[in-house]
Amino acid sequence: MCGFAVKVVSMQRLWRAIRWLGGTSWPLYTAAVLGTNLLAAVGVIAFLEFLLPLSVIDPDIIPLQVSGTVLGVGVAYIVVAAIISIVTSFALFRPVLDWQRHPDRHDPNMVRNLVMRIPFYQTVLTSLVWVVGIAIITGFATRGSSTLAITVGVTTSLGGAMAAMVTYLEAERLVRPVAALVLARRFEDSTLEPPVTYRLRSTWLLTSAAPIGGVLLLVWAHYTQFFPASLAQLLPAIVVLCLTSLVLGFIGTTLVVMSVVDPITELQRAIYRVRRGETDVAVDIYDGAELGVLQAGFNEMMRGLQERQRVRDIFGRYVGMEVARRALEERPELGGEDREVAVIFVDVIGSTTFAVTHEPEEVVVELNKFFEHVVAVVHRNKGIINKFQGDAALAVFGAPITLSDAAGHALKAARELRQELQHMRLQAGIGVAAGHVVAGHIGGHDRFEYTVIGDAVNTAARLTEIAKGTPGRVITNASTLAKANEAEQARWTLMKSVELRGRNMMTQIARPIRPTLADRS
Repeated sequence: MCGFAVKVVSMQRLWRAIRWLGGTSWPLYTAAVLGTNLLAAVGVIAFLEFLLPLSVIDPDIIPLQVSGTVLGVGVAYIVVAAIISIVTSFALFRPVLDWQRHPDRHDPNMVRNLVMRIPFYQTVLTSLVWVVGIAIITGFATRGSSTLAITVGVTTSLGGAMAAMVTYLEAERLVRPVAALVLARRFEDSTLEPPVTYRLRSTWLLTSAAPIGGVLLLVWAHYTQFFPASLAQLLPAIVVLCLTSLVLGFIGTTLVVMSVVDPITELQRAIYRVRRGETDVAVDIYDGAELGVLQAGFNEMMRGLQERQRVRDIFGRYVGMEVARRALEERPELGGEDREVAVIFVDVIGSTTFAVTHEPEEVVVELNKFFEHVVAVVHRNKGIINKFQGDAALAVFGAPITLSDAAGHALKAARELRQELQHMRLQAGIGVAAGHVVAGHIGGHDRFEYTVIGDAVNTAARLTEIAKGTPGRVITNASTLAKANEAEQARWTLMKSVELRGRNMMTQIARPIRPTLADRS
């Protein structure tokens, strides 16, 4: 009973393995490689039996008897060789099959090297099978005559060489899915396949030149009487060789062109996607020569681009996207330049009391909610957040990107902030000032930041103090209002003159008028 249960379990495992294998590319691989070589073998035997006039080689022998023996031996060897090739290929490539089912149980470097050399190993195995078959069938042909043996040997050798070349091209094409998987984890700049130039020349030599070489050999054999047959008798063989050169040359050229053009086409499509703004782009690596280096290089370049974009995004969150963009595009240097800007200073009211009466985590959450609105409004009006100072924020309009109406953008942003912040738990005073400042990188060579320094910044901070006790909590001065466009000026009203802290002169202030129905809509 236990033995029966073990057999059932074994059969179930075998059935699962067969079903899994049927879902891979290996059945197609086996059918293509085996079918190509069987077709080549049948073609060589048919060429010897029906197209070459072997009866003219030696009138004293019975040609059909000799050729029939050769035919029988060839057919028998084909059957045996097919079985041996399948078993040998399975044993050779079984580590790859096991790796596909259980990737973590095998050395990835070993599997990687084996996968990338599968076309080469398959071609070597195919060539060995052909060499043994050629030796056997030529040996039997020597029972007839040396001329017959040479004819059979040369014919089967040309057929085997062409079959081996097509086998390599088919294997290289069909192993791509597995190669892409094994190289997705790691790629080194090493030559695991023949160079492209070698593949192109070999394909031409063994698929186009080899049949034409057979034609030249037949013509030479005819004129030297090595093969004592008339041109009329040789014509069918010559025509078939010419057709073989055309058909096989087309097949070989198509396969080798696909091995070169397909990676280039995929790279081209990936580049088009990058041009459209996509950054999460990668190509499969399945070539072990120069094209694989290009594929791996593109993926490395994209990883660098993604890292650069990630650094830019993170950098932009700290210093502002415009400052980050300029810092990445240009080499930042210490120093500054005179700029006409507008500044908004936002300072939270009662933040000290709020921090004392609430948990630190809650304080941070509320500050983040508060500043989320500040950042959104400033960016929407083409400004940048220059810095956060505890519970205060400094926004700049007109630097580093020049604005034609910096004061107008700043005043509009201040009005919008009043509307967005009025329902927040934290309230703030907002001061707006415009004027000349020095904008640039301030600090040391190892640590500096982009900032603005000037009277406009100080004025905005002083106006914020007054704004905290003014209805609406948004204040600017008359000189800033005068620099704005007429439409924006119409939304503000002038108030009394006050003396700002640290100043010896009076400053006329202004605040936004009550929003109209049109503004609210």
